[in-house]
Amino acid sequence: MSLKKRITAYLIIFFISLATVTAAVPSRTALALTIKAVITEGTTYLRVRTSPGGDIMTDSSGNTIYLHGGHDVVIKDNSNSAWYKVKFKYNGESLTGYVSSQYVTEKNDDDTTNTDVTVPDVPTSDADFESSINAFPESYRPYLRHLHEMYPYWQFKPINTGISWSTLVDNEINKSGQVKSLIYCTSYAPHYNWRSTSVGYNYKTDSWSYYDGPYWFAASDDLVKYYLDPRTYLYEDYIFVFESLSYQPGMQNESGVEAILAGSFMSHACPDGSPYTYAQIILSAAEQSGVSPYHIASRIRLEMGAEGGICSFGNSSSYPGIYNFYNIGAFDSAEGSAALGGLAWAASEGSYGRPWNSAAKSIVGGAQFLGASYINVGQDTLYTQKFNVTNTGSLFWHQYMSAVQAPAVECLTNYEAYRDNNLLGSTMVFKIPVYSDMPDQAVSKPSDSGNPNNWLEELNVSGYSLTPSFAVNMTTKYSLIVPESLEQITVSAKPVNGNASVKGTGTFALKKGTNVISITVTAQSGSTRVYKLSVVRGNAGDGTNIIDDGGGSAASGIKGDLNGDGNISAVDIVKIQRLIVGLDTLTDDALARGDINGDGKVSAIDVVKIQRHIVGLELIQ
Repeated sequence: MSLKKRITAYLIIFFISLATVTAAVPSRTALALTIKAVITEGTTYLRVRTSPGGDIMTDSSGNTIYLHGGHDVVIKDNSNSAWYKVKFKYNGESLTGYVSSQYVTEKNDDDTTNTDVTVPDVPTSDADFESSINAFPESYRPYLRHLHEMYPYWQFKPINTGISWSTLVDNEINKSGQVKSLIYCTSYAPHYNWRSTSVGYNYKTDSWSYYDGPYWFAASDDLVKYYLDPRTYLYEDYIFVFESLSYQPGMQNESGVEAILAGSFMSHACPDGSPYTYAQIILSAAEQSGVSPYHIASRIRLEMGAEGGICSFGNSSSYPGIYNFYNIGAFDSAEGSAALGGLAWAASEGSYGRPWNSAAKSIVGGAQFLGASYINVGQDTLYTQKFNVTNTGSLFWHQYMSAVQAPAVECLTNYEAYRDNNLLGSTMVFKIPVYSDMPDQAVSKPSDSGNPNNWLEELNVSGYSLTPSFAVNMTTKYSLIVPESLEQITVSAKPVNGNASVKGTGTFALKKGTNVISITVTAQSGSTRVYKLSVVRGNAGDGTNIIDDGGGSAASGIKGDLNGDGNISAVDIVKIQRLIVGLDTLTDDALARGDINGDGKVSAIDVVKIQRHIVGLELIQ
């Protein structure tokens, strides 16, 4: 499905404003002689009383309790025809009070007892909670404890993937012919340091290839690692990236759906020719597919945008009357555009109720597609739809999203819907992946600090030629021989990117023998590259003079340069192999140089990365 159509909408910030408080979840314990009911649709700001016509009830924080249309209640006593005694959930609390009977509608349900067992009457005790999080790595637990303090009804379920962190990273970072994660960049927000320099990048011209439109570029390894790390999301709002996307009737309702659709063409509106609103159709789709209506609403909004398009109004001249609210099948193709490719798929006979010749058929059928293809086969969170670590039949593939930030953006719409409906205090289950051999600390988000290019475009010694001849490539070590009578040379250099700085140029006095000059290029992002220039004056055996004009000795910090000569070569492969088998001591400096993939150890994976760097298939930064 078209990435361009699918994820441009991720740039939209949803400002959800909603004046309704909706259905909380019934008590776990079955109640004798109770009647299921609901606050009548259309009711707003209904106050609850402590007694018939008595004082206004407040919650545990002292705030007035308001109920709105759609809020589930249980009638405990209807002997007073004017005031019903009702039990209800509010911000996670189980409360009992009195409301005017004219605003209560009994549910048309033969079962008059409350048998919903999804929500406990009391939150998990601290002791039970501590026991429940023992299955998580220690580095997860401080985040989970903080969330538990705020929301004691929340439950955190570890998903033991059986996958190591290094395997995860190796399968999810972008590679040549395998670009899985993109970042949106414009001239105003170029995000140079978030772009990959190992895929789709020409360091000689300092230019990037784009994918699926002129604004989408392969994301850097460091950015992908940041969004892969589950600890990135263990906060009040972003944890909804782990929320189950299954339909939960007691927790999700029409008001919450309208909150997500607010400000769009679907807000409180009906598709042409339909007596039902988009929100009502989405709720029906949730019931038929088992998919969360909030997920359906946010996914449609992200796909179609606030204004909609030819896939949402059935007004394509090529496929009149055909709808595709999810852009399913919307690949660039012979149709001429991704949108038309999606409409061609929606117009064909086949699964999920196609052809989709009405808005309702598209919304319901698309939800069934999401359920059957993703949510009901293990990819039932936003995280696992982006990074498939649970659907074992297609691990690391079958991934719905390509924007690396997509889960973090989309989860906020669900969080805001719950927040604005006063449901955050209710019981919720979050399914959080766990990997073996994870870094001890959460991966830090790379700085968006400018262009990372630190190559030289020119390197010259006045009056002399270098060996090998200088070229913009991976070579960083050059040499030349000058007469013994020459006492000084002048070195000049120019970076490929004009925002990079160069140290180590100028006029240098030469001693007899070998003189080593270091030229350090510091990119706008702060990353460095060191070039070594060896100048032999007279006889090379007369000694070695290290010239460091403020930029020389940084060579020792280059990843991949195990022997510290400023160059990455086959010699470094031998050094790293000796570290792996224990023939050499793994010092902190050696680890810093040899841990190419950043997993905290030196392994065969790092050897492969050095090999790929040497032959030009991959760039080590």
